[in-house]
Amino acid sequence: MAGDGELERREEVNNEETHTRAQRVVMVVDDSADIRDALRMWLKHDYRVVEAEDGATAVKVATRERPDLILMDLHMPGIDGFSAAYRIRLLAKLGSHVPIIAISADPGLGVEAKHPTTFAHDVGFTDFVPKPFDLEQIEDMLARYLPKRDDESASATH
Repeated sequence: MAGDGELERREEVNNEETHTRAQRVVMVVDDSADIRDALRMWLKHDYRVVEAEDGATAVKVATRERPDLILMDLHMPGIDGFSAAYRIRLLAKLGSHVPIIAISADPGLGVEAKHPTTFAHDVGFTDFVPKPFDLEQIEDMLARYLPKRDDESASATH
């Protein structure tokens, strides 16, 4: 696993890529470097991506970066996704408006139930994506919670 320093260096490199100030920020929080890498590679063309490998780092990065949406694993070492989401919800800068999408393979979250998002919502998450996920599921969440703005639609047609 990468340390905080490596993640911050990776974040700086990502921030220096060809991103505009108006570009939305998506934070990916997962202790699996493979999942973070895959999501970053897929998202980096349309979003500025910041990462965290655990809940404590997620709270720090969320405070600094003020993401527009957070994709968060639930089971991580140290501060887990449940506690991190709760702490992020308490931040005055972010409050309750930032969508936090829970991502987990935990069968105890009701993945098999009729309403798999109920539990995630009850503990502070906006929605839930079960692992393993496909990129279409993530794309659906992004479209639902980060609809295109007028300036993004206009630039996409040019």
